[in-house]
Amino acid sequence: MNASSRQPRQECSLGVDIGTTSVKVVAFSPKGVCLARATVPLELYHDEPGAAEQDPMQVYEATMVAIGQVVDALKETQWQASRVGFSAAMHSVLPVTEQGVPLHHAMTWMDTRASQVAEDLWASPQGSAIYERTGTPVHAMSPLCKLSWLKNQWPEMFAQADRFVSLKEWVWYQWFGQWEIDVSLASATGLYNLDTNDWDTQALVVAGVPRDALSRLVPTTFTRQHPENQRLQEWGLAGDVTYSIGASDGVLANLGVGAIDEQMLVVTIGTSSAVRFGTAKKATDSNSRLFCYVLDRDRFIVGGPSNNGGVVPDWLYHHLLAGGTDAIAHDLGAALAEAGDVQCEDLICLPYVTGERAPLWNAHAMGALVGLRLEHGPLHLLRAAVEGVLLNTYWIADSIFVATGVRPMYLMASGKLLEVTWVRQALADIFNLPVYAGDTADASAFGAVLLAEIASGLRSWMDIRNADSLGSPLFPVPGAHQIYQRKFVQFRQLAGILSTGPRGIVPDL
Repeated sequence: MNASSRQPRQECSLGVDIGTTSVKVVAFSPKGVCLARATVPLELYHDEPGAAEQDPMQVYEATMVAIGQVVDALKETQWQASRVGFSAAMHSVLPVTEQGVPLHHAMTWMDTRASQVAEDLWASPQGSAIYERTGTPVHAMSPLCKLSWLKNQWPEMFAQADRFVSLKEWVWYQWFGQWEIDVSLASATGLYNLDTNDWDTQALVVAGVPRDALSRLVPTTFTRQHPENQRLQEWGLAGDVTYSIGASDGVLANLGVGAIDEQMLVVTIGTSSAVRFGTAKKATDSNSRLFCYVLDRDRFIVGGPSNNGGVVPDWLYHHLLAGGTDAIAHDLGAALAEAGDVQCEDLICLPYVTGERAPLWNAHAMGALVGLRLEHGPLHLLRAAVEGVLLNTYWIADSIFVATGVRPMYLMASGKLLEVTWVRQALADIFNLPVYAGDTADASAFGAVLLAEIASGLRSWMDIRNADSLGSPLFPVPGAHQIYQRKFVQFRQLAGILSTGPRGIVPDL
């Protein structure tokens, strides 16, 4: 006798999260406990320099496979899915015909072929004006710049397209036969006016697309039932099952960890890094080009993405430091742990080994180590690289504080590099804030579920958890912030000298 025949099945929610490297589907109980999880990898195509594309058919199939695996896992339990929340990566662009057939692969946020378009637009008078209205940095990642590039580079295909959509919209269309986009994902296109809550007329002209080539705008709490998709029907995910259109992965990651107001700042350091902050009002800054993306009415997530995170110490270790010397451990994790036992003093690392988005927005920025002395060894260099990444995130955060006029009370740290205790302590000292260690592996999927439950009336915004449920933080060491503050001033001065390049900027020196 299986579990479902022994007792009535309880309702749970599915969080669907379409990322860049994989699709993740997670089932959560009403208390936020993970009941089942499935991850299906995605392939990125780099068929020409700067290209980073995904096959929409593969993305759809991966999404359905992951959903099916979670549904199968729930069959032998007391749980059944009654809600589906939807999260997806930002900035993808897919041209489709009137029948919804893709004309090409989708360009992802990683695609840099529109870099020159972005540089030219930012140098023009309308570049900063469009940014101020839309809250999306003028950069190759944005659909605004991608569409302009497509119009110029592939005019025949551009003319063939009936509309331009994201991968999330395309999957939603496979489910319901409707072209709809949540205002969160729309606010990351560079085409959505945050003041009018509508597509921006001037941005549409720059992109070269008419309004009817874009999907219908709907709130992040918009829901549908009765999907047309046969597989969803066969899995019991039809009828009264509620589908919430959700939001973008970035803002949902903040929602998933409860960081939606001005009390908590989130710093995430994976291969790259990002700083995100919840605010009740639109906040932009042309100098640092912060993003400002919609979570819901009167709720925004403001922040900045950096190219450089864990990639910096990883590159330094594997390319320069691990060449057989006895002075450093033969494992990056162990070496990072040992680097906490040394002090860098005046040794400063500019971490821009992959160019930079925020705060420099300069693809030509370069990394550097400044202040080397004979007494410095491999561990000093490794620690300096980590501190450089942290100082750069502080620079982004400082721009947020200036733009919003608010400083948070505490900080949520996530990502592999920040699992190292001394690195979190350095983060606390640099920011002069208590730092909580966050488990954000499923944050976007959980945020999608929370939003679905809010949309269904099962939860209110006031129910979102706060720092009281996060355990004990690391507090700043007395006096350490002042030391790092002096280093931060030097860091920014050096960035101004060494990291400028064509069309580069160094904010607020």
